Amino acid sequence: MKNLALIFTFLFSFPICSEALGVSEDFLERFSSLPSYSSARISPDGKIISVIFKIEEKDALAFFKADDFSLINILKLREDQQVGPYRWVNNERVVININYAVGTLEVPVSYGELFAVNYDLSKPNYIYGIGKKTSSSRKTIVDKASAAYVIDRLVDDPKHILVAAYTFAKTTAGGSATILRLNVYNGQQKSYGKTPPGSGGVLTDSKNEPRFAIGNSTDGEIITYLKDVKEDEWRVFTRSKALGGGKITPLAFIENDTKVLVLDDTQTSTAIVKAIDVNDLSEEVLFHHPKYDPYPQVIDETLIAVGVAPGYMQVYWMDDGIEAQIANQLLKTFNNGDDSIASKANVYIASFSEDRNRIIFQVADDISSPKYWFYDVSEQRLVDFLNVWPEIKEKNLSPTNPFKFKNSDGIMLHGYFTNSKNHKERSSQPLIVLPHGGPIGPRDSWDFDPDVQILSNAGYAVMKINYRGSGGYGKDFLKAGMGEPGGIIQKDIIEATEWVLGQGWADKDRVGIYGGSFGGYSAVQAPILRPDLFKAGVAYVGIFDLNLDFKEGGCQADYSCKSQLSQQWGDDPEKRAAMSPVNYAEKLESPILIVSGEEDNRCPPEQVYALENELIKYNKDYKLIMVPKEGHGFSNPKNRQMFYREMLMHFNKNI
Repeated sequence: MKNLALIFTFLFSFPICSEALGVSEDFLERFSSLPSYSSARISPDGKIISVIFKIEEKDALAFFKADDFSLINILKLREDQQVGPYRWVNNERVVININYAVGTLEVPVSYGELFAVNYDLSKPNYIYGIGKKTSSSRKTIVDKASAAYVIDRLVDDPKHILVAAYTFAKTTAGGSATILRLNVYNGQQKSYGKTPPGSGGVLTDSKNEPRFAIGNSTDGEIITYLKDVKEDEWRVFTRSKALGGGKITPLAFIENDTKVLVLDDTQTSTAIVKAIDVNDLSEEVLFHHPKYDPYPQVIDETLIAVGVAPGYMQVYWMDDGIEAQIANQLLKTFNNGDDSIASKANVYIASFSEDRNRIIFQVADDISSPKYWFYDVSEQRLVDFLNVWPEIKEKNLSPTNPFKFKNSDGIMLHGYFTNSKNHKERSSQPLIVLPHGGPIGPRDSWDFDPDVQILSNAGYAVMKINYRGSGGYGKDFLKAGMGEPGGIIQKDIIEATEWVLGQGWADKDRVGIYGGSFGGYSAVQAPILRPDLFKAGVAYVGIFDLNLDFKEGGCQADYSCKSQLSQQWGDDPEKRAAMSPVNYAEKLESPILIVSGEEDNRCPPEQVYALENELIKYNKDYKLIMVPKEGHGFSNPKNRQMFYREMLMHFNKNI
């Protein structure tokens, strides 16, 4: 049953009764919005607060006085530009990566162009990239056909920063980056040499010398390099497979640059936080959890704490310096005095002033919009000054609770369950299974998720599961999902669903599944495998033909792409075909809603149309919505609202 809909703007003028959705249009519109505020920072001297915020769906940059939060200025770029990632480079000036609106795309793109401006909006200048003006007497080391990204702020040299510049023609072929010292006022350049081939990340020491690099090879390896400063030579430090092979990730140079702090899972399943002596390569283990990967919290050269997150974040304190004391105090403040587990709210430090007297941090829980707070240590002044999602004001959203169980293979799986709002008899509530994307590496966490709250308020319980292949549970757990997108991973999703139903938490006859990207794959694959269990599916920006992913998709421009895809999907084309929903459409019994973007370059329209052809062939019940201008995840709030509306109508009709 073919049902194709191309969504255009005029269709949004037709209202739908809120009773058909389970939530009001006002609620849906507000929860379809993207965060209004992000990337709050404080200047090095602690006097100015900056934050990215949206004006007419474009990112601008606002500056406030930290003393009284009064607005100083708003930086709005020209019509086709908006503010991207930025950082303070001295007490008066920020450097911004410019994002561009390109063609019909809803999502802006970056060309690695750098723009600098003072907080009073004086001395604006393009200091790198296509907008930079270069006279014949001031030639640049790297031409304009390249992208630059800030590596380091030079604390003792407020007029300069270090950047890594990548020539466009070489970014897909494993070329080296040029390290430049860049003047933040006029863009003058001085070369600090080259990085090793294929390197994408560089770590500097306390003298601002690039010393550690990490990158990819053409055959899907992750290679780390350590620079011999005396010989001025990069040397290979470690090699490993990009997915599941273990790697060393540098965090910071410590102890007068004699040691490098790293995450290392090359010899163990879960990563170890260790210090490696750069001269004799001796090692000191600082933290290792046998079951869960660590999330180290490093400020400057100090490891202040390490978190692990089987469900809630568990915190282990590693230092008692001023930074650790402040972080500890803040965590206890928002978790009823508990500094060992973040069961009420996660606390993320976003920015310190140089004297450590003023801090910008974010507090995030599962039932409300994240908020930015300001803390003045000397004045003991704590201020809630910014709501990330001011549109979301509800006070009674449904809490999300971690759970765990052993699957049929004896593996402990962790997940999250949210009841439908105001539902007292859990056994009669319908359930939506919401598998995450990836599949190898990403994970679900305890946090605020608009998807979950939309479904909960519409009357659905929601279950998330960190299946084998998810990050955070060790290398062995991650490797178990590699090459198993339609096998072990779907088995874990199905068994988690059955376990939740077995607890009496939801109605076993009213189960749906919804996901994006690889979650969209699962929203079709799981109903094919268990038509008796899943009554309806919603596939958002999904992938449906694993072999086609080697021919069509955004990572084809990456020189190590196909090798990494082989690690993720498996290297046997026949097995990949056997795990591709496109080849088993005849087994699909559940009605499927498929929603994708015409400009999606990760799971491109070819994936969707390949599945549609098979659904038509076997006369299956489906609806396809292809949205112009959108890519891999919708950024236009009207399109997001349309999608949520269609999803709720689909589930309400079929579950």
